[in-house]
Amino acid sequence: MNDVPTDSETLTVSAVARRLGIAAPTLRSWERRYGLSPSARSAGGHRRYSPQDLARFHAMLKLVNSGVPTAEAASTVRDRIYTARSPNVTSATSDAEGTPAQDHAVRRAPRNRPRSADPADLFQLANAMDGERLTHEIARSLDRSGAVEAWTSRLVPLLVGVGDQWERTGECVEVEHLATEAVVSGLRYHTRRAVERHKPDETGRPVVLACLELEDHALPLLAVAAALAERGVRVQTLGAATPINSLSAAVRRIRPAAVFIWSSAPRTADVESLQSLARTRPSYSLVVGGPGWQALGRPDGWVGSLADAVEALVTAAHR
Repeated sequence: MNDVPTDSETLTVSAVARRLGIAAPTLRSWERRYGLSPSARSAGGHRRYSPQDLARFHAMLKLVNSGVPTAEAASTVRDRIYTARSPNVTSATSDAEGTPAQDHAVRRAPRNRPRSADPADLFQLANAMDGERLTHEIARSLDRSGAVEAWTSRLVPLLVGVGDQWERTGECVEVEHLATEAVVSGLRYHTRRAVERHKPDETGRPVVLACLELEDHALPLLAVAAALAERGVRVQTLGAATPINSLSAAVRRIRPAAVFIWSSAPRTADVESLQSLARTRPSYSLVVGGPGWQALGRPDGWVGSLADAVEALVTAAHR
């Protein structure tokens, strides 16, 4: 029988929320709606989360970061056994299979960088409707941490938090819209700065980023573009809802090294269009990401995270 962790081995709701970069009410709502309960209670009946609980939440956010809906991500991680270090470890992460892991792109990030805004602070700025400061803090996070780490550790938790707040209350749509616009503005600003700093080779073949015709959610493409700009890769972003004929025509004209197609849901993941696109010449690497493709069996070229997408596209661009 497993020992019940003591208070010194566990974290409070507010402490876990700070580690994850979400609001404490969001954490409580995940328990109520998805069954993600803490492993222990204090003598006074307060929630206490173990290192394993913390690892489970990190795994859930990693899935959400890859585009998996929150409810599905919660269902995936809920009953798995996670191993983790002491809750005093500030950078604990784990993958969706229950084993400790850290994204290799994040692992390469330089150490001892100054800490940028805590995700919980971003959530508070969004709720204060301080769009100017929120955009500034997002841009600062991207500059200090890099696109992959900032997206995973700060921006996705922010977007999850404001989205969950809306689902929980039916209110605060304006907060969600403001946060989304701030993320968009921050990513675009960071991309421009990265292009100026790293000066992509204008003679190299670019990477094309797009969504198929039914996909309206193109925000992840901006994160990919920002990360590629940091690596000195030229990018052409076509954005959301691109008809397959138009996308194929663009590929023939641009002659890219790779094409990345994002899909947030099965209804936007058109396999027939993907197969048609794959036949477009000249040849290039076709990379797909998002839960839409995952639900359809993970076709060739599927990647499960922002870091994996960036690595696949950088490899193709430098081939």
